[in-house]
Amino acid sequence: MSTINTSMGRYSLKAKNAGDHIKGSFAINDEGGSQLTMQEFDEHYLDDVVNNVIYPVTGGNREITRALREQMVKAGFEQPH
Repeated sequence: MSTINTSMGRYSLKAKNAGDHIKGSFAINDEGGSQLTMQEFDEHYLDDVVNNVIYPVTGGNREITRALREQMVKAGFEQPH
């Protein structure tokens, strides 16, 4: 089972592979590290997490989105097709 708990800049991603879906949360933190907002998610595929959660929450920041996707792949998350 793949899991990730990582931060990049103001963003924090926690996720685990729960069988046939990926469940977790994505948060925005202030400069001091306190959580400002958090979005929980339950998606079927890695690219769904990236496109439906990470990309919109980062305001369309492609560099952060790409870097977080790479971290998820390194943690063992896979896109089945």
